[in-house]
Amino acid sequence: MKSVLILSKWNAGGVGFAVQRLRARGLRPVLISELPDNRNRDLCDDHVLVDWDAEDLPTLVTRLDQRGITPVAVVNMIEPLIPWRVAIAGHYNLPGAGAGLNVLASKALVRERMRTLGLSAIRFCADPAEADFFPAIVKPSRASSASWLVRRVETPAELLAYQQLLADRGLADTELIIEEYLPGTEFSVDGPAIDGRFHPVLAVEKPDHDDARHHDAGLRIHPPQQDHVREGVRTLTEAIGALCADLRLDQLWLHVEARADEDGRTELIEINPRPAGLMYPTVTKEVTGIDTIEALISMSLGEFTFSPGQPAPPRDWTVIGWVDVEADELGTVEISTTEHDLQALPGVFKAEIFNGYQITDLEKENFFLRFALTADSVSQMRTRAATALNMLDYRIK
Repeated sequence: MKSVLILSKWNAGGVGFAVQRLRARGLRPVLISELPDNRNRDLCDDHVLVDWDAEDLPTLVTRLDQRGITPVAVVNMIEPLIPWRVAIAGHYNLPGAGAGLNVLASKALVRERMRTLGLSAIRFCADPAEADFFPAIVKPSRASSASWLVRRVETPAELLAYQQLLADRGLADTELIIEEYLPGTEFSVDGPAIDGRFHPVLAVEKPDHDDARHHDAGLRIHPPQQDHVREGVRTLTEAIGALCADLRLDQLWLHVEARADEDGRTELIEINPRPAGLMYPTVTKEVTGIDTIEALISMSLGEFTFSPGQPAPPRDWTVIGWVDVEADELGTVEISTTEHDLQALPGVFKAEIFNGYQITDLEKENFFLRFALTADSVSQMRTRAATALNMLDYRIK
């Protein structure tokens, strides 16, 4: 049976979703992770350990050879492991070895390439000592999934305090990017990049985004409702299309985040070369009929093709959206409300609850409950969302 490597770090990587699709194709999932007790190890047919930070590709290849594993594909949904994915694919001559993907591994390199192509005018730097624009957003350049350690800083003193925070966590050597803060409305655009072309399939407006912590919050809506956001989607799509052509990106799913203001300025926030998590897979399938994880598996095998309009959305609706509920204190979440309770409410067609979710770090997003809903208008959707939120019964112990 042919083996497919699934890369995992911090117990993350969408392993369960990938395993399900791989087994349906008759492929053998092999977990590659740094944790001997990785919670997903029993889902896979084999588990090969590698210290992502201290070991190298030849070491991993030797261990794979010792197990008789020659992979036919490598699946990765973790941004810090992009260089590993590129190196593994290059060694075994698999899809995903393009140099353009290494650019996407660094937020700073993406900024530099966008500036070179004339696609962005945002001010940014990698050295905190060079930052002379405030307010600013500071974050790791290569490892900031779930908004980990993303901060808005108003002054040089706050930037210095952020550096001290990193030092106190033993992360003083973290590669950073400091960017001009962009006012306006946050939104996202998702879709495949095939043969150097970007195909946007889902645009989502984030009118309730938490601009203090820079976490996703409140209601997210498709299609975008505000004129400046819709224009921002068009502008961003053109810019990402030009970047995809320049980097010759192929067989990649892109989750792109950006902001647009009412004066007509649109700027990229970041590009994640993987399907988005949370409710994005559910909503994407509802809107487009595309299973994003199945698409990712197909892309890892170099087999994905895209035809606009196919497959068709499963049903008609006017507005679709979702809400994620986040914990704001450390502890374990105990939830009395059930998924069935939420899905019995008007408009709610999907709910996911993570009872027992443990919050161990407030420097990242900690979503423990989410639900998706449809409505005939945004006002009706807000009413339905409020009804669902009001019935929630949970506590953090």
